[in-house]
Amino acid sequence: MQPRLGEGQKIMVAARGVTPVLAFALDEAVLRKATLYVLYVKEIAVYYTGGPTERGRPKWQNDPEANAIMSLMRKLGADRDVCVLPVYAVSEDTATTILDLSATLGVDFLVIGASQRTAMAKLLRGSVATSVAQQLPDSIQLLIFG
Repeated sequence: MQPRLGEGQKIMVAARGVTPVLAFALDEAVLRKATLYVLYVKEIAVYYTGGPTERGRPKWQNDPEANAIMSLMRKLGADRDVCVLPVYAVSEDTATTILDLSATLGVDFLVIGASQRTAMAKLLRGSVATSVAQQLPDSIQLLIFG
């Protein structure tokens, strides 16, 4: 049995707010001497209108919730000597975006928080954690916190 701990690993944490999963991911990054990617996916519904659209690439600094998460994690990472890299995406399909970015960035571990939604909301909307778990490549380890 060989441990899969190695320096230079990459961990991605997908967060919807300042939750305990962020602290867990930071602890794992310290333990594994890993780079920590903090992913925030702003979920949107696509409407086709003739109205004005925002030009350029969306930035996490302009999103209050994402800014709170990224700023906190960058500060905590600096305090604990962990390289924290913010990743911000706007998408209509959160699970697919998490999967795509995990593979594109070549992460070793993906950390996501378990949803605390009610049973009816899960039935109607589905669970991002379930979708990700079903489609994540075998080369990426999945840690579900919650």
